[in-house]
Amino acid sequence: MIVTRFVALACLSILLIPHLAGQQEASASPGVSPIEASTISLKPMATDSAGAILEIPNVFSPNGDQVNDYFEVSTDGTTVYEFSVFTRTGTRIYHSLSPRIFWDGKSLEGIELREGTYYYVIEEDGGPNPFKKAGFMYLYR
Repeated sequence: MIVTRFVALACLSILLIPHLAGQQEASASPGVSPIEASTISLKPMATDSAGAILEIPNVFSPNGDQVNDYFEVSTDGTTVYEFSVFTRTGTRIYHSLSPRIFWDGKSLEGIELREGTYYYVIEEDGGPNPFKKAGFMYLYR
């Protein structure tokens, strides 16, 4: 009796667990090749009210190696943005009002900040429908 239950439980687990865990074989849709099914469409991270695409990084490393030393968002240079950086506790540590969205990992006093997660807010200055974007970035040293 115990052996029968064990065999039944083993067969049931072999048949059902992969299905419940989402590991069953996927049947291909007719007319769709695996390459077509795995195509990913990338969208810009943000678009301001003038239609400029803003690609906002989520990581930078101001360590002097000339690679990703700045948190910088390319802009068209005509729109003025208010850019603020906050600690995880909500203390504003950096602020600028400029057509350039740029941060070197230092506080307003020029002190290098420690490695960690920071919160940013980018707001378009003026305009009838101002652009706003907020998110997190990680500073590596």
